Amino acid sequence: MTSAPSRPGFPGLFFVLNYLLLLAVGLYIAHGQWLPPEDGPAALFVAAALVGYTALYLLPAWLLSVLWHRWVDPRTARGLAVALASATLLLLLVDSQIHRLYGFHINGFVWNLLITPGGIDSMGGGDGMTRTVALIALAVVGLEAGLMALARRRPPLSLRWRRVLALLLLCMAGERVAYGLSDLEAYRPVLNAARAVPFYQPATFEGLARDLGYTPPPRTELSVSADGPLDYPLHPLSVPADAPSPDILVLVAESLRADMLTPEIMPNLWRFAERHGRRYTDHMSGGNGTRMGIFSLFYGLPGNYWFPFLESRRPPVLISELQRRDYRFGLYTSARFSYPEFDRTVFASVPSSAMVSDDQGPGWRRDRRNVDRLLDFIGGDRTRPLFGFMFFESPHARYYFPEESVIRPDYLRELNYATMDVQRDMPGIFNRYINAVHHLDQQLGRVLDRLERDGRLDDTLVVITGDHGEEFMEHGRWGHNSAFHDEQVRVPLVVAGAGITPAVVTRPTSHLDVAPTLLRRLGVTNPPADFAVGVPLEQARPDRYRLAASWDAVAYLGPDYKVAMPMNAGGLGEMTVARAGDEPAVDADAVMVRVRDRLARVLKDMSRFYRR
Repeated sequence: MTSAPSRPGFPGLFFVLNYLLLLAVGLYIAHGQWLPPEDGPAALFVAAALVGYTALYLLPAWLLSVLWHRWVDPRTARGLAVALASATLLLLLVDSQIHRLYGFHINGFVWNLLITPGGIDSMGGGDGMTRTVALIALAVVGLEAGLMALARRRPPLSLRWRRVLALLLLCMAGERVAYGLSDLEAYRPVLNAARAVPFYQPATFEGLARDLGYTPPPRTELSVSADGPLDYPLHPLSVPADAPSPDILVLVAESLRADMLTPEIMPNLWRFAERHGRRYTDHMSGGNGTRMGIFSLFYGLPGNYWFPFLESRRPPVLISELQRRDYRFGLYTSARFSYPEFDRTVFASVPSSAMVSDDQGPGWRRDRRNVDRLLDFIGGDRTRPLFGFMFFESPHARYYFPEESVIRPDYLRELNYATMDVQRDMPGIFNRYINAVHHLDQQLGRVLDRLERDGRLDDTLVVITGDHGEEFMEHGRWGHNSAFHDEQVRVPLVVAGAGITPAVVTRPTSHLDVAPTLLRRLGVTNPPADFAVGVPLEQARPDRYRLAASWDAVAYLGPDYKVAMPMNAGGLGEMTVARAGDEPAVDADAVMVRVRDRLARVLKDMSRFYRR
């Protein structure tokens, strides 16, 4: 009895050749765009990362092709392999060009703009670019077909696959460990270089290290001129010798939405704004979560810049300028400065001794203790200007408050996530939140009363706002960090100080405008575009658009429409389109066409401060 002839093996040489091709392309791109020749550790790290990641790039094509060859049709399998390998190579080539132009890899925002009719034109492309891409795609397919033909004529490979696999795993494990240790020790060359690897996923060990008893050495002061992929600021700050140096106090509350600033809920802040400040009624945070909200407030930049600033440990020019002027710093949070990592971004160059975290007990108790500390700081040394910052936790879920702060007695007495019914209990939960916000106002009142009593308002700039808002099922969500509904991104803003007359401002403003406003008040003469996407608050135009971000998405907030697009590395994810005010948009495709020119400008906003 004769056995059926076996199928010839799949030409493994084809994927070996593709692996070497993609690895060479990756190394060339990384060296040309990111790594100076003398940066040995970073270059070694990127080489090890690309050795492993190149295998991952080709893994889907290899698995599908081999399985198809084994179980279905060898000829179709070879065609599938050519198509998938061509798509992979073309994706990396396009990604490298996007990276060269904009400083980041393909993400959902870019992808959605590319597939929008007219989107390529709005980015500066057109028929010529489309033809060029088509020709490159044909060339890539021809190259892959040639590699397949070459591989089929050669005898089967006799590589020692176990050793090859061991080498790949060693490189992958090595780059994981290298990045994690670099993150612990703030070794910037490796952290910056990781961005050279398309779709890189970082690994951090801080939690494990602390569990094992290791604490990173305390910082005294970090360099603010670290090399990296950022080009920030575009020009050094220009400041006249007689520039004013007022005291600055920035008070930020967790989850404080705009409609909480009423005479009933926040009487102290309301009265203060009427007597001394400007109240902005159409103000948006730069994020729907704490990380992006605080980042946008101090940098004046959209949230996609969070990642390179974290890797570079680079503070905003606002903080650097205050340090240059020898400001006295007092920073207080009722959460932690290390999560989110504001000690490695916003306050990366501030000595640890100036930062006080109090995260023990209910948020309202922490706020009371920190207000005591802040008042002591304000009343301290008067020979140097001060910068004070406090982050309040009272309005954070689960919305705790003392009995004397109750103004809505019909609140849910116990907020138990395991037993609660969201629809049934939400009114009582919202009343908990209102009571917690009222306690926040009582603590703000202590600070504002002290400033008034001591006559400090004539020489102190005061900024009071929220990091983001909070939704209570108005659109089917609870909390924040989940969508860009007004309830999650619209926050109050009150600004007071010398030369600021009380007023109610209805123009659309943003957290991205606060840092340019403060720097202008400090006498900086640079145009805001040198260091921020926002503008001074008094320059905000009625027809402007604003930006907000989450961990993996960015939202265009225009006068008529909202468009939220993913920023995730794979370029995939859900795009949402709505009318301003969060009413559904009837035709999302038509909206995308209508705002495509503005979205192209958003793309430039998101890339202006990356090094070319």
